[in-house]
Amino acid sequence: MKIGLYSITYRGVWYRGEALDLFSLLRLAKQQGWEGLELDAERPHAAPMDLSADDRKRLRDLAGELGIELCAVSPNCDLSSPVPVQRETMISYVRQCIQLAHDLGSPICKIFAAWRGITLHDGLATYDETYGYNQYGFWNGDRRGFVLDSMRELCRVAEDHGIVLAMQNHGPDIVNRYQDVLSLIEEVGSPVFKACMDINIEPEADSAEHARQMADASRSVQVHSHMNGEFARRPDGTVELVAAGYFDKGFWGRQVAYPAYVDALVANGYLGYMNWEFCHPGWRDGKPVGIEYVHNQTQMAFEYLSGLRAAAEQKVDAIATASR
Repeated sequence: MKIGLYSITYRGVWYRGEALDLFSLLRLAKQQGWEGLELDAERPHAAPMDLSADDRKRLRDLAGELGIELCAVSPNCDLSSPVPVQRETMISYVRQCIQLAHDLGSPICKIFAAWRGITLHDGLATYDETYGYNQYGFWNGDRRGFVLDSMRELCRVAEDHGIVLAMQNHGPDIVNRYQDVLSLIEEVGSPVFKACMDINIEPEADSAEHARQMADASRSVQVHSHMNGEFARRPDGTVELVAAGYFDKGFWGRQVAYPAYVDALVANGYLGYMNWEFCHPGWRDGKPVGIEYVHNQTQMAFEYLSGLRAAAEQKVDAIATASR
């Protein structure tokens, strides 16, 4: 298993401060120790309409120079709209992201079935407005068929470009559980349609048994993974996960079974990335956090994930040694 950073962390919308450009972010990722960088395909990061052929070459060259893999390009897409022009616009956007991934040498486009998006107020993002109502309330039909048709079309494009499409188990529409992703993959039946799983999305995220079931059920199709939360440093200097699951200006006090999940992934021989993302509004004492807070969280996330991976690998080695 490899560990990486998702650039959405530094898009400048979750904290008070400027976004980091992708070239600076590649250098920061190298400095912090990450093995890969996943590019969020929105401005000001990897929106494909903004990256010239020269930009793409420079990014690829810098990643190679630093020894960091551009491990995924991630469009934030909604393929479920019953309005044809909206759906076709999203299909066109994902097609451009597939081309971008090809140009950058990224093997994966991580996608959504029905991403609701965010809104911005004074430069800060919120989920409240897009998640607080049914934006397709005028439509009484099943939107899942639109996702299936869109994925069949996009898989043909991805296959031509040598790119894998990894759908994330991210609701609240169409895909709400990991089983929903697996069902879509089976119905589309394309060799380039795979899964990106995030145990934090699951309602039973705190269950070690659910984490193991999810890893085992997705074993043959999972090529990517995400994780998030917030961390604190104990008096002895080690890092602990404080909470995960979020809403604007606060946190649910929920724990996530990341240790059990990483154990299961490593035991199953998972070779993809688990990528850290700070993708929620950062607030402390009623005020938005600054970029230094995000730097600290990102560094602790690296330590936390590195520790989980090392512990999981030790368990696998111990089992192998005992069986000899």
